[in-house]
Amino acid sequence: MGLNIGSGLTFTGGITLTLPPTVPGAPTIGVATATSATTATVAFTAPINNGGATITSYTATSSPAGGTGTLSQAGSGTINVTGLSGSTSYTFTVTATNSVGTSSPSASSNSI
Repeated sequence: MGLNIGSGLTFTGGITLTLPPTVPGAPTIGVATATSATTATVAFTAPINNGGATITSYTATSSPAGGTGTLSQAGSGTINVTGLSGSTSYTFTVTATNSVGTSSPSASSNSI
């Protein structure tokens, strides 16, 4: 089967279209667990769409602000978060980063 583009130009072989990479999709949030008064772990599942470029890291961010943690890997995992205050309740979101940029945040975690 050929593809006629007009003016006598016809392609008869396969055509491969390669799109430039984009930021990854958002990770899926898992369970947040307090591990001490000032630390927590946040589990997540890697996004299905890596944007066409390998994911290099994931970052968990607390709400309210104060706690963060980063995990440098491509797949699902658990992030250790530090910088929390023992008298505050927190939820967390996770973002994925590839060579193009950072994803939208995941949904919020359970409160700890």
